[in-house]
Amino acid sequence: MSPFPPSYVPFAASLWISARLMPVFAKSAPIGALLRMATPAGQTAAYTALSSDEIVASVKRVTRRPWRMRGRRCLREGLLAFRYLSLAGHRPLLHFAVEKETLRTDRPKAHCWISVNDEVAMNPPSPTMLELFAYDGSQSIPATVLGSSGATRFG
Repeated sequence: MSPFPPSYVPFAASLWISARLMPVFAKSAPIGALLRMATPAGQTAAYTALSSDEIVASVKRVTRRPWRMRGRRCLREGLLAFRYLSLAGHRPLLHFAVEKETLRTDRPKAHCWISVNDEVAMNPPSPTMLELFAYDGSQSIPATVLGSSGATRFG
């Protein structure tokens, strides 16, 4: 089971449904399972007429008043944007990082953001973030491979 409807469902309806179901799945699923759910199977293409800016704006719009996942807004938005950008034929990277100053605290602050074509497209990180890894849909890419900008495409 997945929070994502089949790709033949119209974009606006699919995004709305996914945004409402995501908190239910994120509550109990480990990050690896969430990433697998957000990754389209095979070479599935849908929503190809949409630009990356349109998709990002739509994700922001549909998630602007969260009932759940308020403290993990970037994760919800990142997973949704990753899914729909991938379906539209874009090559997004979903980056994960922690705030350096919080590493030795009881509650480290984590963040994730999306980059497309070497540019941050959603939820830019702060300069003090320590990037851990990026996900491209097929593998996790160690931050050391990405370089210092955090938005470099893995080649």
